[in-house]
Amino acid sequence: MSQIITLHSYRGGTGKSSTAANLALLLASAGRRVALVDTDIQTPALDVMFSASMPPAHSSLTDYLIGRCEIEDAAYPADTGTGHEGLFLVPARSRAAGINEIMGRGYDVGLLREGFDRLIDSLALDVLLLDTHAGFNNETVTAMASSDALLVVTRADRLDLAGARESMALAGRLGCGRLSVAVNMVPDGIGHERLRSDVETVYDTRLTAILPYAPELASLAGERHFSSAYPHHPLVSGYRSIISEVSNGTTGLRR
Repeated sequence: MSQIITLHSYRGGTGKSSTAANLALLLASAGRRVALVDTDIQTPALDVMFSASMPPAHSSLTDYLIGRCEIEDAAYPADTGTGHEGLFLVPARSRAAGINEIMGRGYDVGLLREGFDRLIDSLALDVLLLDTHAGFNNETVTAMASSDALLVVTRADRLDLAGARESMALAGRLGCGRLSVAVNMVPDGIGHERLRSDVETVYDTRLTAILPYAPELASLAGERHFSSAYPHHPLVSGYRSIISEVSNGTTGLRR
């Protein structure tokens, strides 16, 4: 059975999209069929992270939502740089005009969930990963409501943790599946036990992973994915812990 996993953060700058990209790569390298959908129509990032996979003229989630293409036409095999196949990317939008049109006239929000289901069927997916806009909008709420598992990515500061209760309250109202929390970009010197206690108190759920700050990320300049460049780094070990927790290893995934 396929699984929909949504990544959410209350504020921007948490490294959520980078986390989503690396989780997708690791799942694909383990032999899973994965589609990564960028639902952040306002400020997309994944098309840049996978720019080598994008043809000069390409369709997108926005094109599907405004009736320019079918959702299957917006899914592209992603270049993982590892030789592994089975990873697909659906970019958020393909042109500036798309955002103007969708913001101006809107769209049928039901098309989002229909598109998710069609991608799972047409691509025979094991996992559908949804990267969302920070905060709350129609796309984010629909993605969260569609989830079998929700991963909240936050940082270890008061501003990020202040939004935790709103995220939790919305997740509860939407009936989201399993909830996981990952604290990202944690600098050296912060006590993990104290951090774990604080986060679990705020979110009222077990902390899934503490992801260390990695200065090596800047050196890559977006040209390579972190999990491919530094497969043995503690950050990648953290990504693997998230996969094990959120997807229950292989339980529930199509073989």
